[in-house]
Formats: sequence, structure tokens, C-alpha cells
Amino acid sequence: MTEPVQPQRSSPLQPEDIFPGPFAAFMLALAGLFAASFVASLVLASGLIERSSITAAMGVGYALGLGGMATLASQRVPQPHALRLGLQGFSPRILGALFCLLPVVFLVSELDNYWKVLVPITPEFEELRQEMEALMTPNSTYALAETTTVALGIVPIVEGFFFFGVILQGLVARLGRVRGLFLTAVLYSLVHFPASGAPGDTLVPLTTWLILAALMGLARLASGSILPSILLAAAYSAIHLAADLGRESLPIAGFNAPGAHTSVTILIVSLSSVLLGVRQLWAEALERPTQLPIPQDVPKPPDQENDDSFFS
Repeated sequence: MTEPVQPQRSSPLQPEDIFPGPFAAFMLALAGLFAASFVASLVLASGLIERSSITAAMGVGYALGLGGMATLASQRVPQPHALRLGLQGFSPRILGALFCLLPVVFLVSELDNYWKVLVPITPEFEELRQEMEALMTPNSTYALAETTTVALGIVPIVEGFFFFGVILQGLVARLGRVRGLFLTAVLYSLVHFPASGAPGDTLVPLTTWLILAALMGLARLASGSILPSILLAAAYSAIHLAADLGRESLPIAGFNAPGAHTSVTILIVSLSSVLLGVRQLWAEALERPTQLPIPQDVPKPPDQENDDSFFS
């Protein structure tokens, strides 16, 4: 007579056992940056995509390079995979808070304006940056569709899974909410490090990407899902794309139109909105554990009690 299956209790997982730790996260970010750049360069060199189509090459690089690295790293994340990686829906009650975070684009743009004054770049680097912007600016309907697909689809999804799915859950479990979120934002900025190397082009991304990544990470902590992070990233890209295309119909000084600074009224309203959203999301994040508990009662057939293979 077959004996009934008895629940097998597993020992609680310690924070230091959660993957990835700080060093592993740093190495993953470097490896992801290298893989994305390598694949994009390989695609351009192969001739499969026109050399002028940097956006398409970047999309392929992100999907295969960074996306592949994220997929491999996710296999090291302990059970329950879906919950730890944020592969689930989220409560609609935070939609208002997410909407409040959108005006941050005006705030980071204004920080950019101040950096240009404090750390002016040389004419050579300014010329290089203009050439890069010209290559990235869509000049046809096809190029616009290509840019939209990459900026609003591929990049937010891949980065959302990599940084706010794989990396953030490990760092928060080991370091706590604040330090884990900050280190994730730093690594996010590392991947977005500028190609020109100009001093001004270094400081601007450090402030811009740190702020944007912190807000996206906070949305992940508050919701338990990577979907809000992906939606925010796509929304930020959509706002910038719309601002570039609509600079003649809806010019905003210091943002998408000539001018040293953006209107104080716009900045005050934007700051108030962002602070309101951050307050709600932080309150939601405090109600969630820094790491998910491992199921303690898992029924296991008798013939698999000692089966601890990699594929079990």
C-alpha cells in the first residue's frame, strides 16, 4: 500500500542566498552592456541593417544581448520565480501615482540646462553629439515606426526585466529597500553611460538616469510587478519623442524649444506632482516585504525526495 505523500519543509532562505548580490549585479550590468553593444555592432557590420539605422541595431542588441543575459541570470533567482521577478499584474490603485511621475521629464530636462551652464562641453563634443542626435532622429515614416518600436517596446521591456525584475529583487533582499533601489539606479545609469565622454555628457546622465531609474524601481517595489516600470519607461520615451516631433506646434522653452530654462510654473507643478506620486508609491512599498518567503510546505512524491538535480 502506497504511503501518503508528506509535505517536505524547506529551511527559510537567508538574504545572502538571494541572487544577485551587489558584485554579481555589477558584473551582470557590465556583461549586459557588453553583450548589447557587441550584438549591435555585429548587426551593423554584417550589413543586415543599414549603417544609418543605429536605432534598429540597438534594438536587436538589446533584445539578444541584454535580453539574453537577463534570461540566463533569471535562472539563478530562487523560487517562486514569477513573484520574485515581478512577472504578475498590479493593482490599479497605483495608476494615479504612476501618472503623477510623468512630469519628471521637465525636471530632469531643467537639470540638464543647469549642467550645460556649470559644465559646458567643448565645440568638438557638441558637434559629435549633434551628429549622434541626427542619426537617431527619424526622418521618414519607416524610421519613425522603427524608433517607436525600439524606444517604446523593446528597450523598456528588456530593461524592465533585467534591472527591475532580476537585479532589483536580489539587491533589495540583501541591502534593504533604499540601498537596493539606489544601487540598481546606479547600475541602470552605467548601461546608459554616454558615448561621447564629454564632462557635461557624463554628469547629465548620472542625474537623469539615476532619477528615472529610482522612480521606475520605486514603482516596482510598490506594485510587486515589473509592468509599472516598463510602462513608465515607455511613457518617458513617448513624451520625449512627441516633444521632438511637436516642437513647432507645442514649444516649451528649455525643454523642446530654444531657451535657457523652463518656466518656473511648469517646474513647480511638475515637482509637486512627482512628490505626490512618490509619497503614495513609497507608502505602498513599505507594506511589501523586502524578500518573498519561500513556500514551507511543498508536497513531494517519495521517489523524488532526494532528487536535487538542476532541472528538478
